[in-house]
Amino acid sequence: MKVGFAARWSPLDKRSWSGTSYYSYQEIKKHNEVEIFHFKWPWYLREWLTTQKSLNRKCFKKKTAVEFLNAYARYFSRQLEKELKKRPVDVLFVSASSQLIAYIKTDIPIIYMTDATFQQIQGYYPYFSNLAKYNVKQGIALDKSAFQNAAHCMLASEWNKRSAIEDYGIAEEKISVLPLGANMDKLPQANELFIKTTGQPSLLFLGVEWDRKGGDIALEAFRILRSKGIQAQLRIIGCVPPHDLSAEKDITVIPFLDKNKEEDLQQLHQVFLETDILLLPTRAECAGVVFCEASAYGIPSITTDTGGVSTYVKEGVNGYALPLAAGAQEYAQLLEELLSSDNRLNELKTTSRKHYQEQLNWEQWGKRFQQLAEKLSPNQH
Repeated sequence: MKVGFAARWSPLDKRSWSGTSYYSYQEIKKHNEVEIFHFKWPWYLREWLTTQKSLNRKCFKKKTAVEFLNAYARYFSRQLEKELKKRPVDVLFVSASSQLIAYIKTDIPIIYMTDATFQQIQGYYPYFSNLAKYNVKQGIALDKSAFQNAAHCMLASEWNKRSAIEDYGIAEEKISVLPLGANMDKLPQANELFIKTTGQPSLLFLGVEWDRKGGDIALEAFRILRSKGIQAQLRIIGCVPPHDLSAEKDITVIPFLDKNKEEDLQQLHQVFLETDILLLPTRAECAGVVFCEASAYGIPSITTDTGGVSTYVKEGVNGYALPLAAGAQEYAQLLEELLSSDNRLNELKTTSRKHYQEQLNWEQWGKRFQQLAEKLSPNQH
């Protein structure tokens, strides 16, 4: 079967969409011939849309998500439509790029994968907040059109599915909820994991955006633990906290680790092996590949029930998701309960790894994709 892979980013780049495009591409090409459709936007379109962005910021104090403007979507839909006539495929897979199919006309069945509708993400993530009204209106319209143009929607969470049905009127039978996998080349075998908790408990905060990932809540929860005499350590990876932590004991900050560099990947692998709990009180999260990665290492996640998190973190299986209103005190209390019971924590580590093997991996995602693609492809019947 010949599958087209279309996205706003190249699936050959591990950095695109936090690696999700790359790893989904790797799965698809295991069983199919894959044709990549990836387009750079021309200078004149970029200049024109950037000018709009600048005007909105200066004149109206509003932000602009140019990729959710009609001109952007019409240009890329047209490019993809033209290219598909030159390089036809049996099935077209589109990775989180509604702009490419919003205005497309083609008979090729489309499988569309994403982790949020524009309806639910505008005003939710900081980047998509305070947008110009016309930007929101155009973004919702083109995004809805893309969902409607898809033969099937592979969505990353139940939260995402709910919006597709309620906000866009997509039929439930046209939707599959398929969790993403761990975006890492190196993952441990079960016998490599230190499932038994020994010595000083180690907490991990992993995220590029300190505020969105709930960094202040995680830090305060850690301080509460320390004040109660629990000698835990906290590693902060991916960002530099907006606080001077140099005088605080047992806090390590590693500003950035690049998974594409062998040395950094090895360091991250080692940190994961030494971590007991992922502490991520995130304020906004569409899916959360980090929960898949943590589960692969037998690390339970303590996080927030927001966005698509509950599809990835199952209560008492691979962690706990507290209400959005929960503060540092509630996080510290839950951490204290887990850290004061080795049996409970060790059991949670075991079930976290099991949940990764059964649900949160790319192989499972790939099998389901293949079933859908074969069902939709006219050449498979």
